[in-house]
Amino acid sequence: NGESLEESKMVLGSKPPGCVNRCLNCRPCIATLVIPSHQMKEFSASSRGEDDSYYLLSWKCRCGNKLFQP
Repeated sequence: NGESLEESKMVLGSKPPGCVNRCLNCRPCIATLVIPSHQMKEFSASSRGEDDSYYLLSWKCRCGNKLFQP
């Protein structure tokens, strides 16, 4: 099937995860994008001129103010 082959080519992390039963007993458990805090500012300021506005995004499951692994 061409569609299932196309779906398998999707980049890992490019779509939200299924968060059913991922937040223990907390409801609602929803997928959310998380931007990690910029912890190495002094290293990036002295590095090869990298853009400080670049952050990696990751998907997590969230319930209230708590985050869970998908």
